[in-house]
Amino acid sequence: IEVKTKNGKTNIHVPIFKDENFGSSMAIDEKQIGEDMYTIMSNRETTKIAMICKSMRSDEIRQVIESHPNVKFKVKSISRDFSRMYAKVGREVFPQAKQVIDKFHVIFNLNSSLQDFRVFYRQKELTKKREAYNEFKKQEDIRKKEFELEGKKFTKRKFRYKTQKLSNGDTHLELLQRSRGLLFKFRSQWTEKQSKRAIVLFKEFPKLQTAYNLSIQFRNIMDRKNIGGHYLYLDKLLNQWYEDVDDSQISEMLNFKSLIEQNQDGVMNYFIKGETNAIAETNNSKIQKFIAANLGVRDKDFFFFRLGLYFA
Repeated sequence: IEVKTKNGKTNIHVPIFKDENFGSSMAIDEKQIGEDMYTIMSNRETTKIAMICKSMRSDEIRQVIESHPNVKFKVKSISRDFSRMYAKVGREVFPQAKQVIDKFHVIFNLNSSLQDFRVFYRQKELTKKREAYNEFKKQEDIRKKEFELEGKKFTKRKFRYKTQKLSNGDTHLELLQRSRGLLFKFRSQWTEKQSKRAIVLFKEFPKLQTAYNLSIQFRNIMDRKNIGGHYLYLDKLLNQWYEDVDDSQISEMLNFKSLIEQNQDGVMNYFIKGETNAIAETNNSKIQKFIAANLGVRDKDFFFFRLGLYFA
């Protein structure tokens, strides 16, 4: 499809576009096919692909969709990730549609922030080890010069980093490395071993416990039991969480809080019907298996022809 750009006109590859596959509930996501990135719109109710477009620019995607004017007012809801580009597509192309940010992407970013904080402590421990090694090298250089002045044979010593063994037998580095899995879980999901490790972890790193509690607090807000809840009640829960994050002064959690604040409407829209972007992720997975089954994308025209038959 020919579209206008700042430098004139260009042709956008749109191997699949089916008006009949557009419906009231749509999902939008990106997918790499071969070496190219494509935007894919899927119908959340029928699971069928409605559009595959080789573009990651909102103005180009807008023109591609507007070349099929019948679909514009069909869409009442669009699920997406945190992409500002897809947010812009939703605003400009489907003005009647509410935008819902996918819960999976919300929780993924939350868990990433929590793990970043754990890694921050681990890097501090690794820095201590590096500094101890650098000091050891300096002392070895001094010792070597002293031996040379005295005409003695110098024998290099092996670096040994002495670390404190904690009550569960882990060092601080081992504790932080082995605690990765338990931070993803609710306390009720911990094994007996993880529970014991968590006690030691939070004793040694109390700020990490604060960050973990904040992540659980937010995940409880995003729980399915709150779908259909009153907006004011959910807004109160979220604002209380904002205050708690501000009080913690943990940079990683403050960064995640900022992401939620900037996209609050899309996040809160999840609680209306519990809509997610699961179908987009499922279709991406199916396409990936399709690519693997076909040993790659050698003949793109034939590949998209078959893709359309199976999924559109």
